[in-house]
Amino acid sequence: MRHTQQHSATRPPHTCPRVTLALHDGIERAYRLDDPSACPRSGTTNTTGSAYEPRVHPAYLLARQGHHPGWFAHFADLPLPAAHRITAAAALLSA
Repeated sequence: MRHTQQHSATRPPHTCPRVTLALHDGIERAYRLDDPSACPRSGTTNTTGSAYEPRVHPAYLLARQGHHPGWFAHFADLPLPAAHRITAAAALLSA
């Protein structure tokens, strides 16, 4: 998903790029892919339906640069399935 910003009452609410992941606790949640400072709603770390996890954002950046999911999973201390989902989201959002 790309950033959208609400300009009128007829547009949908703002949604930051996100992906559903199960991190080390095993519970699936929607996590933001961008840094909170990139959000048009300055100062928001949790937007509609997603949370910010500091390890997910750099993993997303590394995936966008073409790094292997196994490498950045180890680098960011993320489960390998989460790294693969981040890689898929990066490819989709870059298209």
